[in-house]
Amino acid sequence: MRYKFLPAILVVFLLANFTVFARDPLILRVATAEDQGSPTVEGLYRFKELVERRTNGRVKVQLYTAGTRGQEEELLEGLRRGMVDAVLVTSAKYKALVPEMELLSLLLLFATEEHWQEALSGRPGQRLGDFAFQRRREVVMGYMTTGSQNIFTRRDLIGFGGLRGMKISAGSSALALEAWRVLGLEPVVVADSELNVALQSGWVEAVGSDFFDYNRLKLYEGAKCVIRTCHMIKAYPFILSGMAWERIPANFRTAVVSCGKEACLWQARRAFTRNKEINEELSRKYWVRPLNPTPEEKAAWEKQILPLQNRVAAELGLEDILQEIRALAPVPETPKEKGKEKAERE
Repeated sequence: MRYKFLPAILVVFLLANFTVFARDPLILRVATAEDQGSPTVEGLYRFKELVERRTNGRVKVQLYTAGTRGQEEELLEGLRRGMVDAVLVTSAKYKALVPEMELLSLLLLFATEEHWQEALSGRPGQRLGDFAFQRRREVVMGYMTTGSQNIFTRRDLIGFGGLRGMKISAGSSALALEAWRVLGLEPVVVADSELNVALQSGWVEAVGSDFFDYNRLKLYEGAKCVIRTCHMIKAYPFILSGMAWERIPANFRTAVVSCGKEACLWQARRAFTRNKEINEELSRKYWVRPLNPTPEEKAAWEKQILPLQNRVAAELGLEDILQEIRALAPVPETPKEKGKEKAERE
């Protein structure tokens, strides 16, 4: 007789569990050291919106910004220990745990913003992410950015030749310091908080920056000439921990990762567009003056940095990925082609 009630009891048990699950959605804790208002944080809000909509609220995203869960080193440790489920950090910090990410710190690795997008949303970006999974069981869902960096100088220049020997602010990365020296500049380590004073006092004569930071730090007060070098496009891997992957219900895992990838693509496009808008705005308000390098000047810089890029890729065992990235670069315009186009227009 007692076995007669088992099916009914089982149904009640399953319904109760379903009700609890529906009432208590899975919470994904996503953290970054970037401040509110940063273009990368916009990308995280986009991720939150996509995940919650596409899982019908069954997966919720709790965002922690501005270092409330720690700076980048602490966030990566928190990811390993399960204190957070996903983080957005710079590739320069992630390389301490996944050395292959150092490839993304090379100057002049990407010729244009479109080149960066095609490479990192394609096979090269996927292959770099595979190293994170192999080493740490972490899933790189995509890459965000703050846009392309240019060189801003205290005085007007008429060409790249004016940069030779110039003191330029740099981070403490040994690779960046070496790269600037290879290009003929003298790098000086300066904290962000000291950049304006350093420029105005002449401690440094130039700074490499995207337009977000140029505007945020008010660097236009000390440097009004912009040389469009596009020498660096900083990458922020968006990383989901292996533990979080296991916690996500199997039927939502692919959706969550797809949302991460889509949020990264959306964020990168928005960051590149916003950079251009800030550039135009500052040119009108503060008379920021642009200088576009000639194809010959750009080619000369790329030739100078080539041996360093090759050496770093060889040390990391990534020569094939470097070649894949280079193969995706647009064909550089030559002076002859420019003249031909002009003649055809006339």
